[in-house]
Amino acid sequence: MSTANTAARNARAADFSADFTTASLVILDGGTTVVTHTLAGFGAPSTGVITGNAIADATIAASGTVDGATLTAGGSVYTLTVGLAGSGADVIVSGATLDYVSGGTSSISSLTVTFPA
Repeated sequence: MSTANTAARNARAADFSADFTTASLVILDGGTTVVTHTLAGFGAPSTGVITGNAIADATIAASGTVDGATLTAGGSVYTLTVGLAGSGADVIVSGATLDYVSGGTSSISSLTVTFPA
């Protein structure tokens, strides 16, 4: 099995950051878009991990139980996991539930992408 050292992982993370720095973060219930946030870039990579800068709140467009997310930039799409604090998901949503109600406010606590060794 091949592995990547920290420098290689950080290089992949930096390339990803450049590609998705102003991407749309689409929060999904199955294939239905529940809410869309706009990214404001990423911090510097560290040990193959990049963390999104603060993400502005957005108005929820459709009710649903969120179960995934995508980052989209141009024709590129990256699939992410969504969860609550402590879940280990890529995208951590604020609050105590994954049930979203149309017209409410969606807040993102964190977005982290890890590039494995």
